[in-house]
Amino acid sequence: MNLNIDTEVLRSYLLGTLEAEPRAELEERILSDPAVYEELLLLEEELIDQYVAGGLSKAERQQFETYFLITAERQKKLRFGQLLKRHLSSQTIPTSSENVPVPNLNQTVSSKRSFSLLAFAVAVVAVLGIVLLCWLAFRKPVVVVKLAPGLVEKQGVTVPPQGFNVKLELAVANTRFKRYKSELFRENKSVQTETLRIESKGEQQIVPFTITGETLSPGDYQVKLSGVSDSGQDEFIDNYTFRVTTK
Repeated sequence: MNLNIDTEVLRSYLLGTLEAEPRAELEERILSDPAVYEELLLLEEELIDQYVAGGLSKAERQQFETYFLITAERQKKLRFGQLLKRHLSSQTIPTSSENVPVPNLNQTVSSKRSFSLLAFAVAVVAVLGIVLLCWLAFRKPVVVVKLAPGLVEKQGVTVPPQGFNVKLELAVANTRFKRYKSELFRENKSVQTETLRIESKGEQQIVPFTITGETLSPGDYQVKLSGVSDSGQDEFIDNYTFRVTTK
């Protein structure tokens, strides 16, 4: 790794065990240095592969489940890895030469061509089936909540049903940034942070912030929205507040 950042530091960051000061320094580099961000994504994939294969220690597995999987995107990647592992495990592999079909040397060119087309068709159907299963696994119902900036009044949000995510649509007037940083707080404790891009919703500009439904419990929440400059510096834009209730 040629980034002057130890792999174990990135690993600790992803598992939530990195101390506050080095964590803040690393987050600045992630936002400002694309190479560091790419390395972080690669390490995410590696951690997911190790989790699926049972290669994490007990402590790492606990951190993975309670901290790493806090974002919806990582949960999608995990479900894909698990689905792919089940698919590969279901495939039978010949264990002896007796199980391998012997090609007929007298078959005609026409039959070879027909067999190739059939094999290709079967392969296409299999791939499409896997893609469909992955899409169904990743497609999670979403509760959409529109939020305007300000701290005057807290909008009420009902605790989402099990299996649902909550998509906060943060209305924003300052559209000069390419990236935005959204950080969710509950009782002044940071719960989830995402770097996002702005989207058009009709005539309005929003920053979409998707939260895992299981993250939300009754209480008061605040979203701090900042713009991320090309140099990687955060510039505070506004706060958004809402209250989660049971009904």
